[in-house]
Amino acid sequence: MSQTYRKLILFLVGLMLLGGCVAQAAPVSPSPVPSPARVEAAALQQRVEDYIRAGTAQLDNVRAVLITVDGQTRLEYYRHGFTGGDHEHVWSVTKSVVATLVGIAIGEGLIPSLEASLTDLLPEYRKVMTAHATKVTLHQLMNHTSGLLGGEGTFDLQWDILTGDGDPVAWALSKKEGQRVLPGFFGYSDLGAHLVAAVLHSALQHHPATKGQSILDYARTKLFDPLGVTSEPAVEVTGFSDTDPEFAGTGFGWAEANGVQLGAFGLRLTASDMAKLGQLYLNDGIWNGKRLLPEGWVAEATAASPLANYGLLWWRDIDGRFEAHGYEGQRIVVLPNQRAVIVTVSATADTDYPLDEIGDLIDTAIIPALR
Repeated sequence: MSQTYRKLILFLVGLMLLGGCVAQAAPVSPSPVPSPARVEAAALQQRVEDYIRAGTAQLDNVRAVLITVDGQTRLEYYRHGFTGGDHEHVWSVTKSVVATLVGIAIGEGLIPSLEASLTDLLPEYRKVMTAHATKVTLHQLMNHTSGLLGGEGTFDLQWDILTGDGDPVAWALSKKEGQRVLPGFFGYSDLGAHLVAAVLHSALQHHPATKGQSILDYARTKLFDPLGVTSEPAVEVTGFSDTDPEFAGTGFGWAEANGVQLGAFGLRLTASDMAKLGQLYLNDGIWNGKRLLPEGWVAEATAASPLANYGLLWWRDIDGRFEAHGYEGQRIVVLPNQRAVIVTVSATADTDYPLDEIGDLIDTAIIPALR
């Protein structure tokens, strides 16, 4: 074997050995490192789940918890098979949606002012109004000081009136027994909230620019579509029952009575839809750089009255936060100091209302984690 040939073989063997060493030394591709945001969301989700699991069976009805800070999602957590595309009856959150639409209508001149009386706002019902009803203002209806069928012990009666086959507006305005709380005193009233919807409906019917529009038509144009809330197709049932198979378990829906969308309850939204409404209020009525609500409306709607921690169909807390608050745990909590929105959605169930537990979940498990 020549020396040159021997050198060539040694060179090739060296290359083979070197290649083997390189192959053995090559590091395994590392697993992706979770981003700080994902780590934080996972920890927050676990914190929420631990708190719920330590609670009662009623608290376990929570189906969704959404949290945003500065418009960025910090947590979007769904439970028991609930998904981001699922809708739930949001109960009295409906009131805060109606209040929002009233604010838009006032800004556009469809409704003259909060201090206008029902005599002017519901001209089609003037002949049936009691003397008391003629003096009631829109402002009084929206902060529950109208004296019309409010307060403890009236909820079953109001439910029957609002979900029956008749005209709840005519009943409320014509019946002397409808005055249950002294005017000027706080008396939470579902029927009063529906009268607010009736005022909006009447304004839409009479104004040339909106003649013939329903509240849902107006909501789509002025609120739902700009926010990206999908409202078509819509289930619009009359004689609403929350267990009606036509309404329960469907997508978007808004129940009605006598052709008017219910103002007290009856709206179905997703958790994301609710978060968008909260973010709109956190942003003082501006969405994606466009003003949807009149300037000053958010402050007026969420300012507590001297009589109760309640604004205009929005609840107000002493720490500056405010919220839309629905039966069985449907909540939109707006925290201006933390620039945050918290949404909870609970399954409609025939159980006690977990009011305190939902509040404790928000106050104990969520808000401290945002600071």
